[in-house]
Order: sequence, then C-alpha cells, then structure tokens
Amino acid sequence: MEFLSWLENNGVITWIRESNSLLGYTLHLALHTVGLVALVGPSLLIAARVLGLAPRIPIAPLGAFRPLMKVGFWLTVITGSVLFATAPISYVRNPVFIVKLSALFVALFALRRLAHELFERYADPDAHPVSRAAKGWTIVTLVMWTIGVVAGRLTAYSGLVVMESLKAFGLVVLAAAILAYLASLFLRRSSAERIPSFDVSVQAAPVKGGK
Repeated sequence: MEFLSWLENNGVITWIRESNSLLGYTLHLALHTVGLVALVGPSLLIAARVLGLAPRIPIAPLGAFRPLMKVGFWLTVITGSVLFATAPISYVRNPVFIVKLSALFVALFALRRLAHELFERYADPDAHPVSRAAKGWTIVTLVMWTIGVVAGRLTAYSGLVVMESLKAFGLVVLAAAILAYLASLFLRRSSAERIPSFDVSVQAAPVKGGK
C-alpha cells in the first residue's frame, strides 16, 4: 500500500490525473481504447472465420493482423498501466477490476493458443479444416474479451450500478444464445432441404438369349 500510495502521488501521475490538458488523462484513455480496438477487432474477424460465420475468407491472410494486434497489446498495456497508477489503491480494492484483469489474461492466453493452431501448426492453414481446438480457443477468447470489456467499463460505477448492469448483460447474453441456437437450427433445416434426393429404381430388362 505504501508503494501504491507513492505511485498515486507521483508528480507525473498527479499531473496526468488532475490536468485539464488533452495530453493528460484524456489522451491516455483514448489511446487505451485505440489499443483495445487494434487488439480485439482483428480477433473478432478471425473468430468469425473460425466459427463459420465467414467461411469464404481464407485463413492464411488473417495472419497479417498479428503485428497490428501486438501493437494494440503493448499500447493497451502501457496506457492501462498509466491509468491504473492514477488510482491504484481504489483499483486493487475493486473486485470488478480484478475480474477484468483475470478475464483479459485468460483471453490473451487463449488468443495465443488460437494463433498457434491457425498460423503455426501448418504451413498452409487453408489446406486443412479448422480443428476443434481452434474452435474451442476461439470461444474462450470471445467470452473472456466480452467479460473483460464489460468489467472494464463497470469499474467506474458503484456496486448497485454494477449489479444491475450485470443482470441486464446476463439477459442479453441469454437472449443472444437463444437466437444463435434458433438460427443454427434454421440453417441446418435450410441446408437439409437444399440437398437433392436420389431415387434408384431397379427394373428387370429382357436379355437376348436368356430364359
């Protein structure tokens, strides 16, 4: 706590927290958001391909997003560390913030495993079907990104607002899951109806010289 108190009262951190300049807290918060977009955005595109929502997109070119995602990661870490330093004691006592960090750590680990499955396991990813492991890591990544982003947004609010928001978020997730399930059933039924049926009719035919 002494170190966190010293960090919070550091001259540079105090200026960032209390300054009205756009180069202070506002800039770091904006860059933190940009970093998250650069990190999470491409992973959503990759997830759409892995889960079959965009089956026509080739997998190999998606690897070109990896340098952008690394830049987004480091930008998020640096600016997030500065934002944490503006109120470190409050953050470490906030369970929602702990949930955010935990979810983001798991999301990053799952994203790294997903990248290995897609871009490092085979020389030509498009020559092989998407593995079950890749789909599993994709789902874990999406769930953890969602929890991390929502928890990060709720760190600035009181406990009552957090609980009500979590209830609403749970209802939205439940509704989305039901809609996704119904959509998958509809797609399966539609694809089954489009498959042509073949009837084989076998009839006896007279053969010359036969009895």
